Amino acid sequence: MKNPYLFFLPILWLLIYSTAIGQGNMIVPPGTKVTIGHGTTLDIGGSKLLLMDDFNNAPSFLEYGALSFSNGGKAYVEQYLTKDIWHMVSSPVNFAYNEVYLWHYMGEFDEPSGTWDDINLPLTIPLNTGQGYFAFNYSVDPNGQWPVSPDSVVFDGMLNDQDINVTLFNTDASPTSGWNLLGNPFPVALEWNGDAAWNLNNVQATMYLFNASTGSYETWNFNSGGTNPNGGFIAATQAFWVRTADTVGNPASLTIPASQRSHNNAAFLKSSGPVHPEQLFLTMERNGKADKTIIGFMEEATGGYDTEFDGVYRKASGDVLSLYSVVSGTTYALNELPSIKEYPMVSLHFIPSETGEYTLSATWTDSFKDDQPIYLEDTKTGIYYNLREQSENNFYADISDDTQRFMVHFKGMELTGNFDDLVKIYSHKRTVNVFVPQEMYGTLSMYDIAGKEVMAWPVQPGTNTFQTQVKSGNYIVSFIANEGTCTKKINIQ
Repeated sequence: MKNPYLFFLPILWLLIYSTAIGQGNMIVPPGTKVTIGHGTTLDIGGSKLLLMDDFNNAPSFLEYGALSFSNGGKAYVEQYLTKDIWHMVSSPVNFAYNEVYLWHYMGEFDEPSGTWDDINLPLTIPLNTGQGYFAFNYSVDPNGQWPVSPDSVVFDGMLNDQDINVTLFNTDASPTSGWNLLGNPFPVALEWNGDAAWNLNNVQATMYLFNASTGSYETWNFNSGGTNPNGGFIAATQAFWVRTADTVGNPASLTIPASQRSHNNAAFLKSSGPVHPEQLFLTMERNGKADKTIIGFMEEATGGYDTEFDGVYRKASGDVLSLYSVVSGTTYALNELPSIKEYPMVSLHFIPSETGEYTLSATWTDSFKDDQPIYLEDTKTGIYYNLREQSENNFYADISDDTQRFMVHFKGMELTGNFDDLVKIYSHKRTVNVFVPQEMYGTLSMYDIAGKEVMAWPVQPGTNTFQTQVKSGNYIVSFIANEGTCTKKINIQ
């Protein structure tokens, strides 16, 4: 391959299986996957190899053979960063320095103190191979000192293609004991899969990736699955959190293995399903920001924290919403329990980022048996929602609300007790919401203050939401069924 200028079009795969010698720049556009086969040498000569990035495509350059620059050339790796968002980043080359992030803000996590250290200046601070960092790309410098950040940064040097051995921190006295921010050190995706090559020593099975678009963390446990749509794949130049299984000082370590590199569209959010049956995936969302959690059941799990299956909740920094389950005082992003019989109810906590309306979505309900009830109880309003029939529900939340907002019930709502307590009626803005237990049907009538019926609707078991077409003000609503009658006063805004 002798060409004055090598430009590879964005084809899906480019496989190099014979010795190739270049005499010009080799530019690999976003979306192209390049593999240097075993026993093959790609010699760029005295020119440059540029791996380009964009919003959707991380670089993907996989070396099984050898990459060389016989006449003094160099490799360059581009990393695209969206504006005004913190990103978890890592270096794909040896001997990089923070100068590559000139006109960005950078932070380095210190586990012993549980704090962040600024590493903006001087510009000669090494970026350790296999370590993760946070970088902030801004459209206007918050401190009014520096020029606008460039859309991307460019690393230069020799690409990492060897195992990286890492000693992990788990300081007894640290408020964040055991949390370590690592980084994918390769210019290609890396799979967190529990393979023996990872040499995990006192490390839990869940890793965490920051989703800049939603402002929260995605999880992946290589035994039980998680919320990350890309499974266990970590994109090139991306950092990730791990936590030691024992957080009280016992030695912990791992190897970031070159053998687990893989071409994968890890920058894309693909659809995915549960790894195991009986998994409930819950998402709370408002204005594009979201948090996710999983409540599931596995025979191998216990009611306590299992480092092999669970993932404790890690809150992202800033004013972000939070959604997590709680069992025996432990907060979970990924919560695997032994059986529904032992845990028919699970407490679901929610912290809003601001006062307003939120949407809670439930998926993977079809991973349970067809006759398995799954209800969501809103403890603030007393309303029950059948998540098998109505997977998306809207809620109004105030920042002063109790964090223990919901309960998830994996059992039927039996018709026992006082009728008024069983039927839940409330209004929100211009809607009327009614919850009635299973096997109960009836009619909801709405009256003005003079007693005139203004609207009426048929009511079925579960949650019913009705839009009103009346003036703002106070009204009386009455639910009538064979089992009884319930009357409430509501306000339409």
